[in-house]
Amino acid sequence: MKRIVLIAGFESFNADLYRKAAELAQKRCPELDIRVFSDQALPGSEANRALTTEPNRVEAALQNADVFFGSLIFDYDQVMWLRERLQNIPIRLVFESALELMSLTQIGAFKIGDKPKGMPKPIKFILDKFSNGREEDKLAGYISFLKTGPKLLKYIPVQKVQDLRNWLIIYGYWNAGGSDNVASMFWTLAEKYLGLKVGEIPPPVETPNMGLLHPDYLGSGEWGVGSGEKSSPRIELKSPYFESPRQYLEWYKQQVVTDVATDGVTDVT
Repeated sequence: MKRIVLIAGFESFNADLYRKAAELAQKRCPELDIRVFSDQALPGSEANRALTTEPNRVEAALQNADVFFGSLIFDYDQVMWLRERLQNIPIRLVFESALELMSLTQIGAFKIGDKPKGMPKPIKFILDKFSNGREEDKLAGYISFLKTGPKLLKYIPVQKVQDLRNWLIIYGYWNAGGSDNVASMFWTLAEKYLGLKVGEIPPPVETPNMGLLHPDYLGSGEWGVGSGEKSSPRIELKSPYFESPRQYLEWYKQQVVTDVATDGVTDVT
């Protein structure tokens, strides 16, 4: 079993979503052991802060972890507590957290603050900022990297900095949000770094800046829920959003025609 430990900080309200993503990922890849914690439980469940009131449980999960994933962790005591316990975990992915934790980011040959050879100038400039001594420059460089990096993926040499590419791909899944994307992030780690076979992994399902939702709409595009073989199920995803009023109206008109046909009416004027 390969273990991934995920700790959500200020976004603890998403902890249940991440647990659903973990369940989805483990159904397709049973060799994954995914532990999800938050520093504050959701209302209606145990009202606690896991890192404060359950340190033994969290520490036990971290001891044999292959991957640590953390986001929005800023509390000083929690940051220092985690720093002491993450040093020996091979893969450490920390996003949008205290610099003391983000500086531990490591995946393969890529480490935050390192400057691998063969880097495109825009990305080298951003990483130079992060390795600067001033904290405000480090933070500015990190934020710039997250915003700009995924757009520059096609310019990053595949062979020379593959781990950097994978780091940006993983962040792309995380940033897109939703249980399907987080499950795909887990599968990407399993396939590329943990030696597990997953099969085809869907691309991120993007959430548009503006869109429409309807409970009966299953999505459009080439990604959709597929059955596949039991031994190697094909996981396909569709965007559940209408990206324009025109798209919604076209779908709605088709629904009306379908409903009329189902009711046995053959002449519609």
